[in-house]
Amino acid sequence: MNVLFVAAEVSPFSKVGGLGDVIGALPSALVKKGVTVKIITPAYGAIDRTKFIFQETARTFEIEIGGIPTKCSLLKWNPPEQPDLEIYLIDNDEFYSCKGIYTDKRGNSYINNPERFVLLQKCALKLIAELNWIPDIIHCHDNHAALIPVYLKTVCAEMPIYKSIKTVLTIHNIAYQSVTSFDKKYVFGLPSYLFAPTEPMEWYDQINPLKAGIIFADAVTTVSKTHALEITTNATIGAGMKGVLVSRKKPIIGILNGVDYSMWNPVSDPEIAINYSLENLAGRRKDKQVLILGTDLKDYIIEKPLIGIVSRLVEQKGVDLILEGIDRMMAMDIGLILLGSGEEKYHNAFKNVAERFPGRVSVNFGYNNPMCHKILAGADIFLMPSRYEPCGITQMLALKYGAVPVVHKTGGLADTIQQWNGQTGNGFLFDGYSVDSLLASLGNALGIFRNKSEWKTLMMNGMAEDFSWDKSADEYLKVYEDILKT
Repeated sequence: MNVLFVAAEVSPFSKVGGLGDVIGALPSALVKKGVTVKIITPAYGAIDRTKFIFQETARTFEIEIGGIPTKCSLLKWNPPEQPDLEIYLIDNDEFYSCKGIYTDKRGNSYINNPERFVLLQKCALKLIAELNWIPDIIHCHDNHAALIPVYLKTVCAEMPIYKSIKTVLTIHNIAYQSVTSFDKKYVFGLPSYLFAPTEPMEWYDQINPLKAGIIFADAVTTVSKTHALEITTNATIGAGMKGVLVSRKKPIIGILNGVDYSMWNPVSDPEIAINYSLENLAGRRKDKQVLILGTDLKDYIIEKPLIGIVSRLVEQKGVDLILEGIDRMMAMDIGLILLGSGEEKYHNAFKNVAERFPGRVSVNFGYNNPMCHKILAGADIFLMPSRYEPCGITQMLALKYGAVPVVHKTGGLADTIQQWNGQTGNGFLFDGYSVDSLLASLGNALGIFRNKSEWKTLMMNGMAEDFSWDKSADEYLKVYEDILKT
């Protein structure tokens, strides 16, 4: 089976959130199962080209965007451990030389994002023709690739090379839809009837590529079973797409993301001070100590429960709940370490928290991969109170490292964390999205923390969980096979 992945992020080259992690891991898991996979993604200006040695190809495309031709060249990279996996990167200074993926350094979306991601999708279709390699499936990820099913069934419908191709659209975060104004209509190169009122591209007098992709794709998936249910039953979590989703003849399929344990495992992690395992937890206390000494936390926090947070600082992640309850939380005699970046108002608010609780709160802005590993290995409790969470990966990482999750019962958090009941379970969930519910769940966790024997059992339950990509890859294979039969 041949599968082409099209995505705006591919770890380790480009990553904003879980999308990058998925595209960095799922194709590899599929290749191990005998699938031939190619990936296409932009070559952003932020990619360190001294770290990754790309192969220059002789392929140059001229792609028309809004009637204006733009030239692109293709770079190629093969992972050393999987040389059969081919990753193509689109090199184009006009659209991809910027340092950001979606936004500038102030967090503002690039004004030419519609053009940038139409270019990605048209290059993906051009790649098929240039290589004369016809995929059975094009696996499109999020709004940035959602128009490929539309192109295949409209402007490309009569082209023999594309006729047999089926499409899967995976929605990683339905809140991001690339809605744009009607004055960008010319950019997309699609028939005018698609933009008429109530038609696939039209969205309340604007243009919505994700809506059109949902309508045209052969299969639509999202990244957990609970989230698939939520977006088709809850208008808020569905971000306005509930009606579009339920109008499909086939239901939305939820497939949980996996974790790459070759990179995230305390047994072998080079980023942590002392490696440890389910069978030998002795090093974990030392990792907590090293984490604390490497920050502005006071050394006495080693004897206190340490709460870790690694998150984007946006409303969706439950940041407002944390800030609203911070005084009551700190009254529980805890230490707190945060790593993340996001909206300026949250940066300012957490700076204020750190000033009010010197030595007890460490705030670290930006994404620091080594520190993320250290927080997972050193924190006692991992807090993830997201208002909604399609899948979430860090709670699964926390389990493997023995940081017990306290999470809001939603999406992938509900699918991966089971409430501790004294013998079984791997963490703590709160149902009502409120400060009181969050603090009650945290208080419950802290109560168990004081019982070292029970806490050790709870930690070991979490560390024994297996959320590797193998099972998820099998579920995607079934989706591919099912649509190829139709």
